[in-house]
This record gives sequence, C-alpha cells and structure tokens, in this order.
Amino acid sequence: MNLLNLINIYRLITLLLLLLYFLGILIFGIEKIIWQALPAILSTTLAGALFDYLELKRFSYPITPFISGLIIGLVAQFGADAIVLVVIGFLAMAAKFFIKWDGRHIFNPAASGLFLGMILFSSYPAWWGGSGYFWIFFIWIPILLIKFKRWAPMVGFLIPVIIKDGGLILTSGSLLFFLSVMLIEPKTSPADVKIGLIYGIIVGIGYLIFSQTTFDPLISSLLIGNLGGRLLGKFLV
Repeated sequence: MNLLNLINIYRLITLLLLLLYFLGILIFGIEKIIWQALPAILSTTLAGALFDYLELKRFSYPITPFISGLIIGLVAQFGADAIVLVVIGFLAMAAKFFIKWDGRHIFNPAASGLFLGMILFSSYPAWWGGSGYFWIFFIWIPILLIKFKRWAPMVGFLIPVIIKDGGLILTSGSLLFFLSVMLIEPKTSPADVKIGLIYGIIVGIGYLIFSQTTFDPLISSLLIGNLGGRLLGKFLV
C-alpha cells in the first residue's frame, strides 16, 4: 500500500492549503498570515461543530469546516477585518447546513460565504493564496488525479476558458487553485464523468460571463455550477 492510499482526500487537501499558508508567511510575514487565517478557521470550525451537533446530536471532528476556513482565508480579501472573516466563515457554515436538497448541501460552503461577503461587506476575494505559486499546482494536480480521479470537472472548465483565453490559465495560480481545490470539492461537484464534464463547462462559461461584471467570476460561476450540477444529477441519473 503506497503513501497516497494512507492519506484520504481531506487530509491531502489540508496539507496543500497549509503549505500555501507557509509560503504566504515567507512573503508577508507570520503576523499578517495569522490574522488572515485564524478568524475564518475558528469561525467555520466552531460553527460547523455547532451545526453538526444540532443536526446529529453528537460532536464530530469538523474536518470539512476546518478546510472551508482554510480556503476562505486563502481566497478572501487580503487584510480584511477579522469580524468580516468571522461572519463570512459563519455564513459559509450556515449555507452548508441549511441550504440542502435531498439531505445534501448544494453550494460550495467557502464560495457561499465569500459570495455573501461580497454582497454584505463589499469584501471581494483576492485569491492571494495561489498567486505567485502556480508551479506548486503542477505537482499537486497529478497527485490529486491519482488519488481522487475527479478529472472531468477540470477538463470541462478548461474547454471554454482555453478556447477564449488560450493557455494563460496554466500560469495563473489563482485559477489553478480554484480548478484543483474548489471546483472539485467532493460534496458539491458531480462524481459522474458525463455530468462532471457538463458541470465544468457550465462553470467555465459562467466564469467568462461573470468576468464582464463586478462580481468575482470564479465564486459566482461556481455557485451557478453547483446548482446546475445538482439539477443534472437529479434528472439525468
């Protein structure tokens, strides 16, 4: 049994996200990174544990809320007020636990919180966590594909984006972060290959459309894709 088989996908993603924070510390210093990360992580972890207890009547280790907090810290406006990050984290968990279809949440929790942060606080994502580190994703994505095998959404997303913008995406740490972390989130992206391709294309086209608006195109298109993917899964499978 090789090393990858001993590490589940959530732990693997956590290691990547923590590595991105470490690289951020080397550039921005530990104090700025702590205040960027800690409010979101504490908010999502505590709120996730609370909502989980209210739903299941038991406490469980909040690994997915913890990951959502890590993502929010890496994507949110850099230097945002701690209270804004706390509220974004709380709203992310509220969306996860209260907006459901057939007992499963619909929208990517981190994206939900970040979208509401745009609406309520005009706090626009900076995607700083992937910026400047695009090389790391050429190591991460092959590992992800070997372990997780959810390649269809990534290919679907790339089809319209590369047709429109060429291969520049391959030098964008922000887009590669989105492509290999948020787009393929296990609970809100389709596992079926055909639906996954369509889901990715929806998000890719949405990204191109929302790029012409004031909304963050990646966050906005992902939420549209989450809903579209769930509708496809409901009526085509």
